[in-house]
Amino acid sequence: MSMFCYQCQEAAGGKGCTKVGVCGKTADLANLQDLMIYALKGISELGLKADEAGIEMPRLDRFVIEGLFMTITNANFDKDRFFEKIKDALKLRDELKDEL
Repeated sequence: MSMFCYQCQEAAGGKGCTKVGVCGKTADLANLQDLMIYALKGISELGLKADEAGIEMPRLDRFVIEGLFMTITNANFDKDRFFEKIKDALKLRDELKDEL
């Protein structure tokens, strides 16, 4: 199975798309979206630790919201944009780690 996407109501058979999305999403893009979500989860966890330590990271919330919005159903099929946002996520993660 090169992809597994069960993000939308269009998912094949209501179970998920496994080769190409009914919406036209490719396996590469589905994997990038999964990686984006994974990175955002990690950043969010670090953000909670920063909050507990009294460290303010005002751009963190907006970054997570924008990142999540990129992954909504059929909104963004731009692989290059995902690559850039994932790189930004890793940079932000490293900044958070340095602050903690």
